Amino acid sequence: MPVSEIQPGMVGIGRTVYAGTQLDEFRAHIIGVLKNVVAPGRDLILTKLEGGPLAATGVMQGMSGSPVYVDGRLIGAVSYSLGTFPREPIAGITPIAEMLAAVDGGEARPALGEFDMTWPATPERVFASLTRVAQRASAPLRSSLLASDIVGAPSVADWAPRLRPIGAAMVASGLAPGVESRLRDALASGGSSLASLDLSQAPRPDASPLRPGDPVGMSMLRGDMEMGATGTVTHIDGSRVYAFGHSFLNLGPTSMAMTRAQVLTVLPSLDSSMKISAMGPVIGRMTQDRTTAVGGLLGPGPDELAVTLNIEAGRAPARRLKFNVLHDQSLTPLFAYVAILNSLTTSVRQAGATAVTAQGSVTFGGLGTLQIDDAFSGEQAIAQAGAAAMTPIGAIAGNTFRPTLPSALNLTVRVSETETYSTIERIWLDTTRPTLGGTHTLHVMLRHYRSGSEVVSLPVTMPAQATGPVTLIVADGATLSALEQKDIRPTPPRTLEALFARLQEAPTGNRLYVRLLTASTGTAVAGEALPALPASVLAALDTDTSVGSTELARAVVGAWDRRLPRVIRGSRELTLTLRPLQPSSHP
Repeated sequence: MPVSEIQPGMVGIGRTVYAGTQLDEFRAHIIGVLKNVVAPGRDLILTKLEGGPLAATGVMQGMSGSPVYVDGRLIGAVSYSLGTFPREPIAGITPIAEMLAAVDGGEARPALGEFDMTWPATPERVFASLTRVAQRASAPLRSSLLASDIVGAPSVADWAPRLRPIGAAMVASGLAPGVESRLRDALASGGSSLASLDLSQAPRPDASPLRPGDPVGMSMLRGDMEMGATGTVTHIDGSRVYAFGHSFLNLGPTSMAMTRAQVLTVLPSLDSSMKISAMGPVIGRMTQDRTTAVGGLLGPGPDELAVTLNIEAGRAPARRLKFNVLHDQSLTPLFAYVAILNSLTTSVRQAGATAVTAQGSVTFGGLGTLQIDDAFSGEQAIAQAGAAAMTPIGAIAGNTFRPTLPSALNLTVRVSETETYSTIERIWLDTTRPTLGGTHTLHVMLRHYRSGSEVVSLPVTMPAQATGPVTLIVADGATLSALEQKDIRPTPPRTLEALFARLQEAPTGNRLYVRLLTASTGTAVAGEALPALPASVLAALDTDTSVGSTELARAVVGAWDRRLPRVIRGSRELTLTLRPLQPSSHP
């Protein structure tokens, strides 16, 4: 039924599930129609609901999408509720025509830059970004309306400023208290509530065909840890499903697993009642998350990131966790990080200094596989380990070259409840007269935390030519990263393949890095350092702006590293004057 035929006083019949799989009916008394209230050309049907538990609960989370029919014709979906602490179940209904148009007309979207961050990130920054994600779906209606914008009494406009999209009914299992609290706060900022449940005891949802009025889920995480949103199906047209009547996260085109769901109970609340639902098996994929609806297709599920996480923590039994994370250029790194952080904090102690090693790989399909081999020590070691695993995923997912997401993450994390690291205390060569082109032995004294010291030695070869002094730097991964950003490779990669190669070479915390630098300038082309180019080549690069060349402050003429079984901290450097190699006096 189009909005033009809807008049105040009409009575509709709505369908939803309050418990189990039984469809129950409620009445919807039409109060009026608010024209152009959501946006230009977007209307909202104002109704008073009646029946079932609604007198006690009001319009509840999880009810979003419940279809309403007048004379057997579908008018739309329950989608808006009235402010906070409502005394009556006043609801806004999104017209079905707007839902169909939104879901059927979507196009691909780029990554959402507002959620971008530099990895490795801190838990505070990740949850702050998730707060911004949740707030995308909570935009209020226009605060003022003209009488000509209303079908019904002009006083109907008084309802508009208090109408808000019904928050999604979020459900999660296996959350650590600290992670649950942060997620709950982030979701509350967007009007959604989070129910943390032991879903292992939940009954399996009915396997019968999906119906309008049935609960349906959208999954961000599923497997040994689950997290998703549940709402209600509004309409089914062949394999196409329309639901919610408003956005979930207002992402536009998206890719989330569509699941069956079963309502366990209704939780009444003066603030915001909600259906407590358990998510079930995948029945398709959600492809659109629009202002007026979410929608998708029944059938195979979407591509996802498959995570296998092995945790070894002292004397505790080793744990293997498996879960899938939604594929989304902006959200995959965020939710994968939350899942890994949660898995680690539920397996090991959350206070005090620890030592953590992380080893594994991230597979990006045809692009290749990146290896993970890193170590961390201190009170933030667990959070840092989770963030380091997300660094390649975040960098590739947010790239500006072409959409690319990982297919698999395999990670083994070993945790020791003792802090373990070594500090670079002193460096020296085996000679006081290093020569051009000569190979000398570099000695590095490492002071171990509370356990003595050791000397690590490795050969280093001097450049065959140098116009002045050279600098020998021995550093940890963090110091080397800062040096590269400032002096050695200040320009970003110009292709996805170059970014992938840069990530393969990224410094880690468990390696001792040695760099030999010259004061003579080099050049970076497409983000890659090229020292000592001929003058003719430099002149050609300077005149061709399409190449993207940048002059460097210092050039690397020698690079070595040594992996060690602990975190390395600190840096030392030597300034060397290289002497010509003396010819041998022997015949």
